[in-house]
Amino acid sequence: MAERNYYSIGQVVNLLRGSYPDLSNSKIRFLEDEGLITPHRTPKGYRQYSKEDIDRLEVILHLQKTRYMPLNVIKQRLDSATDLSTLQYEVGLLSDVPIKEQPKETKQKLHPIEDIPDLLGVSISFVRSLAENDLVRIVKSPKNRELIDGRDFEIIRYCSELSRFHIEPRNLRQYVLAANRESTMFEQVLIGMLGMDTSDEDRDAKLERAFKKLHDLTDGVQTALLKNRVFESLHAVVEDADVDQIDDEITRSEAARDAARDAQKPPSGGIEPLSKRQRTTSGTTRRSR
Repeated sequence: MAERNYYSIGQVVNLLRGSYPDLSNSKIRFLEDEGLITPHRTPKGYRQYSKEDIDRLEVILHLQKTRYMPLNVIKQRLDSATDLSTLQYEVGLLSDVPIKEQPKETKQKLHPIEDIPDLLGVSISFVRSLAENDLVRIVKSPKNRELIDGRDFEIIRYCSELSRFHIEPRNLRQYVLAANRESTMFEQVLIGMLGMDTSDEDRDAKLERAFKKLHDLTDGVQTALLKNRVFESLHAVVEDADVDQIDDEITRSEAARDAARDAQKPPSGGIEPLSKRQRTTSGTTRRSR
């Protein structure tokens, strides 16, 4: 089956409704009437929306929702933009990522690759690119049909969102390698729970809770390390001048502490030093003799 390059108006609504719940067919047609979007038409007059049309529509909806811009101002901004990707980048940074928890029956099912555009709003070629970089797996049926594991849907959605920032599947190979290493560590911790004398349902629930706890902790470490590395490279943690100032303050503090400690030490031999009055009295006694 040939890969589809266009989406119907209903499919566009389903694709964007996670971020824009009020979106409807009539609203998209209204934006077309206002000259903000111009979909392709089939010979019979049906509207067809390309990926570029959907990107433009999302920019329009974002500017309406977050900037409260009137449509005429949005149209001027779109018409004056030399590259839509600049506005798309802003939308990607500021909008929420609508990753919804999928039903259990979807996770535990294999889906024909031809159904993925309808289910997830991504192209078949994008899914193939993910598979080529080991992010998802394409399963072959006995009749050589290509199938996608429902458990990979979440990965596909996240990777699709990242593509809006020009982060391609090949850029995510490092996370595949990291997941392979980390999974071994997780398995060693969780393997002891497999022999628990509980029902399969209880055991699965306990494994799920334990996995979530381990993931939250390791994810916290990874996030903190990544944040520090990024901000260090952007010179946003401490400046060299701040480091020099801290060094000077520590040096002065250490010198003051050492001086105070030396002042409290008795002289060698353990004999207390004479006070000024004691020294004067001692000298007078020697002279009188």
